[in-house]
Amino acid sequence: MNPIKPKVLIIPAWYPATFFVEQMELLKDEFDFKVIVGNRTELGRKVALKRLIFGKLKFFDWENKKAQIDEIKISFSWVNHLPRYIERKQYNFLNKCFEKELDSLRKEGWAPDLIHIQSISDTSVFLKNWAVKNRIPIILTEHIIYIRSRFDFFQKEKEKVYSCANKVLCVSNYVYRNLLTTGFKLRNASIIGNFVDDRYTPTEFNRSKSNNRILFVASHLSDKDIDVLFKSLNILIESGSNDFELHIIGLEPDKIYIIDGEEEFSLTKEIEKYKLSEYIKIIGPISKKQLLESYKNYSFLVSTSLSETFGLAIAEAILNGLPVVCTDSGGIRDFVDEKNGIIVSIRNPQLFSEAIKEMMLNVDRYDYKTISDAIKIKFGKEAFTRKLLYEYHLAL
Repeated sequence: MNPIKPKVLIIPAWYPATFFVEQMELLKDEFDFKVIVGNRTELGRKVALKRLIFGKLKFFDWENKKAQIDEIKISFSWVNHLPRYIERKQYNFLNKCFEKELDSLRKEGWAPDLIHIQSISDTSVFLKNWAVKNRIPIILTEHIIYIRSRFDFFQKEKEKVYSCANKVLCVSNYVYRNLLTTGFKLRNASIIGNFVDDRYTPTEFNRSKSNNRILFVASHLSDKDIDVLFKSLNILIESGSNDFELHIIGLEPDKIYIIDGEEEFSLTKEIEKYKLSEYIKIIGPISKKQLLESYKNYSFLVSTSLSETFGLAIAEAILNGLPVVCTDSGGIRDFVDEKNGIIVSIRNPQLFSEAIKEMMLNVDRYDYKTISDAIKIKFGKEAFTRKLLYEYHLAL
């Protein structure tokens, strides 16, 4: 007879995200998971009134569907800039909608023993109320840097999630310091890091270290400061160090990216602008497995990010034996040091260029096996599973 698994309700800030799914996969033999994905639509008073008159204002919607992992979709509307009394009424109404649906979930036989919020989200505002009312422990893993862009009624309620959580797990010291300096009172907090998938890590590292094939990985351009990389390559070429090839994985060559909500960016055109076409090859988006298996084809990885709350691609590269040249972007300080790479201050093409040149000249001094083992011991499958299991059992 199979033992009854404890039930865990996951509330991710965005979904699907590979690392949320991977973490559930790690513990699926011991825990039963469901995922609640929420979406808030913000409306002004005039738009809300028009929709209300024409019967098109949908305040709350709930969809429960069977997928590989049980997934519940919630969407709700929030009308901004209402008088405080009406705003409170709106909040209470939505809270009751959430309570009703979550109570019905319990009546159907699925009562969570633990709620795990993966990064602060709009949906967690109401889920934490229900959890507190029903005395269900809450774990919050924070993957992002919290920025207080405004402080309205809903935002205040959102920030209360931190103090309601029984445990706040931060993916890096960088995230932890951010929460403390932003002024949040955390009941209990610790650093957990992130899962770095070691299933495809080579057992032996016998490839050439000096092929000067450089790797850059990104799934988006926000905060990646890729212009710094292009400028540093120009400086490198002008200095006579032009024996290299850079491969870009994850970004699409002809897609128009919007940076900071306004600036349009085309990767191909930008490369042409910097006259780097003969030095850069765009691989484009590939699967996670393909990416993990491709690290072995490179000499080292570069990253020009302004902010990395953990720096997963950087950690994956080191796990697969690659030293790194990266900017001092936050979370990477937890695992990048002189043994596995070079850290350069942000937004400094000259220094970054010098660091790339130094890496090209001295890449042989890095022991691939040693730097790989250090990441595996800290964040590999076995290590991360053990840490997450400990936190789940502690909360229960």
